Amino acid sequence: MDNIRRGNKQLIKELNRAIVINTILNYGPISRTRISEFTDLGLSTVSNIVADLIKKELIYETGEEESSGGRRAILLEFNCNDRFVLGIKIGLDGIIIGLVNMKSKILDQHFIPSPVKSSEKIVLEVLIKAIRDLINKNHIIAEKIVGCGIGVSGLVNQKEGILVFSKILGWKKIRFKEFLEKEFNFPIFIDKDVNALTLAEKRFGVGKKINNFICITIGKGVGAGIVIKGDIYHGSYGGAGDFGHIIIDKDGPLCYCGKRGCLETFSSDQFIINKIKEALSNQQDTIIKDFLKKKEDLDSISVDMVLKAAQKGDIISKNIFQEVGKNLAMGIVSLISLFDPELIVVGGEGVKAGELIFPTMRKVVRDNFPFKKEIKIVFLQPGEEGWIIGAAELVLSEIFKTPIFKSKGKVAIKSAFRW
Repeated sequence: MDNIRRGNKQLIKELNRAIVINTILNYGPISRTRISEFTDLGLSTVSNIVADLIKKELIYETGEEESSGGRRAILLEFNCNDRFVLGIKIGLDGIIIGLVNMKSKILDQHFIPSPVKSSEKIVLEVLIKAIRDLINKNHIIAEKIVGCGIGVSGLVNQKEGILVFSKILGWKKIRFKEFLEKEFNFPIFIDKDVNALTLAEKRFGVGKKINNFICITIGKGVGAGIVIKGDIYHGSYGGAGDFGHIIIDKDGPLCYCGKRGCLETFSSDQFIINKIKEALSNQQDTIIKDFLKKKEDLDSISVDMVLKAAQKGDIISKNIFQEVGKNLAMGIVSLISLFDPELIVVGGEGVKAGELIFPTMRKVVRDNFPFKKEIKIVFLQPGEEGWIIGAAELVLSEIFKTPIFKSKGKVAIKSAFRW
């Protein structure tokens, strides 16, 4: 019984500490009195926690609160630049790694060509070097890094920190957490890249005050991050949100996943390239041929080239993007029917063609739900920042989590803080 009482006391202490830190992080500068009022914790409890946090240099006093009379309260601010997080996004084009402060501001970032289809050993060696280079470049001591988040395309075992399988990258069973934690004295967190981007939108973006929304990414692949009641839904084995591989035509083209007619085969970058190649082979009138150094050099065609042609008024190219919008919309219709979200967020490199894709997409979605309140669809600006911040959030959302853990009816302590 004494052990349980001690456990309960320690748990309450950890909970109170987590509450105070989260309050200062999200609402600072803020006074001790305001924290007490905001959290319903006693002022003496808040003051004791604050004193410990100041001693550990996690927070600091900064100025005074405006006063209508009497003594002015001292304001507290989180020391966001004392410790740091690494955010990594691994894709077909390359690896983006960023140094992020404790308020998710990117301080530095670097791009490394991706070792696609390489062995586990080579992949991990590239990551280890990238992490060390970024830390050394910014003159950060390793003890100041509180964690590293990795977003990667494929099926991910979050708990074990393993990329189980990624057909698009040609990798399987890459044990990121196990190997990187042997090299570095900070925890490694890994999730699907679309879930990382969804976390960024949930914390800082359009999904900040929304409990049920879906974040879709389009580009070289197609994926979805699903937020239900404020939390990312991972499914039983981490495979939830495999949006690109829902079947929309059972007799459609063979997908790299082994199935036929996946949404991704009708809406990804490769679909756009294949369609324009088909148009050229059929001698259709398109200005794409004017962009080629050699007329037969079809392998040089890129999505950016097709986008450029469409923006110049090329009808064939414009029609291809509209077809992508229609196909994506049919997939979104299925998601809306299943999850009834308040919001659909669309991101990824594919949104560069937004004005060509989205009007058709919106119309198809609207036409399929004529009696329902129109679903809000928001499009993100393409760029690397969202991926980096999302990967960093894999760490921050974990270390600032309210620390509750129960095992076999007994209360155990799981500290959310690692310093």
